Amino acid sequence: MPDLPKRLMQYIPGIFILGLGTVLFSCCQLGVSSLVSLPFTTATITGITLGNATSLIFGLLVIVEIILAKSLSLKILLQLPFSFLFGAVVDFYNVTLGLENFVVPNLIGKIALLTAAVIATSVGAFLMVRSRLILNPPDGLVEIIALKKDKRFGQVKFYFDLTMITLAFLLGMIFLGQSSGIGLGTLTALLCVGRLIHFLEVKTTPRPVEETNEYAQMVRSNDANNIKAP
Repeated sequence: MPDLPKRLMQYIPGIFILGLGTVLFSCCQLGVSSLVSLPFTTATITGITLGNATSLIFGLLVIVEIILAKSLSLKILLQLPFSFLFGAVVDFYNVTLGLENFVVPNLIGKIALLTAAVIATSVGAFLMVRSRLILNPPDGLVEIIALKKDKRFGQVKFYFDLTMITLAFLLGMIFLGQSSGIGLGTLTALLCVGRLIHFLEVKTTPRPVEETNEYAQMVRSNDANNIKAP
């Protein structure tokens, strides 16, 4: 992979930008992003850190990817260590830097943080997909679905995000008696993040971004094997 350094120059910043966007959503106190809506609710229910809850949920999503792809691809399995890495990045911002205690008292400041969170989340996710290395598990699952349905990543992400938010809402109602972390920020993320990623795709790539050629071939070859001759 001769272009690995170039890919890493997109991928590594993408991880930290995405992690920052994730934490900024919680800082604005208007609702977390769909990416961590389920981990945030899980953390609230169990009392573990947001980073640990993120690692847990992301690990479960990797299992779903394996089931859908019907393959133990290395590109999918490597998302497991990524889950722990991303959880550590989230806790670095939240716990180590103390952003979990950062409070913005006025609405204008909260809206500014929300805007920054949407931009950071979109750009971070886009850079990671564009680098064609290891996706975070939610985006990896979206990528598999997009490849199977022959859709752009950003288009599928909207419906995936809606599913994550719905699950988070139901868990909150069942275990807490109320929703946790779901608010204006969540709705804004749902409406804007996928569309912004889609916009970046259209402006910078002539066709849908694929994580790797091997990833796409794996999904499509498995689909072909499932087609039985009459």
